[in-house]
Amino acid sequence: MYKTIVIIFLTLFAAPFAEAQSVAPATVVRGDTLPRFHLPEITILAKRRAPRHYARLRRRNARLEHNVRKALPYAKIAASEIEKIDRLLAAARSEGERRRIVKEEYAALMRRFKQPLTRLTVTQGKILVRLIYRETDNSAFDHIRQYKGAFNAYFWQSVALLFGNNLKADYAPLGRDREIEEIVRAIERENK
Repeated sequence: MYKTIVIIFLTLFAAPFAEAQSVAPATVVRGDTLPRFHLPEITILAKRRAPRHYARLRRRNARLEHNVRKALPYAKIAASEIEKIDRLLAAARSEGERRRIVKEEYAALMRRFKQPLTRLTVTQGKILVRLIYRETDNSAFDHIRQYKGAFNAYFWQSVALLFGNNLKADYAPLGRDREIEEIVRAIERENK
């Protein structure tokens, strides 16, 4: 009798809490059935130190984010322009036509971007050089050498060095450019 009351009690009061089993998509691998789930990308940040230590760090990071937000659109435009120029040069039939294309594209880019790029700070210029490498997998120096020749590339490299920049700078998303990469990914997530 006691067992019957307990079973009736559990059946009446446990039923609302019971959930139906859901079926997840699965894959069979060597006889084992493994469920498949799509997990969203997350960012894990390290635990921070004392709050007063972070006032200066917050200002530095806010400034870095501002600079990256200023330079990133120019890097994206540079990547698309480089791709466009490469397509035009691939279709060129002679060396003279290639020179004409480079000269016309250079003049058009100077008309369009000379003034906005001269308004960038030195720090934003350094970030721009690194972001161009990120977007094109090639340094700004290599692009100048490819389109304008070695003499021009070394000339602009010398000018950049005078201002503390380096056109040969690469992009290390897991190394020194980790913070820039985090900011760029956050911006790309915002724009999705």
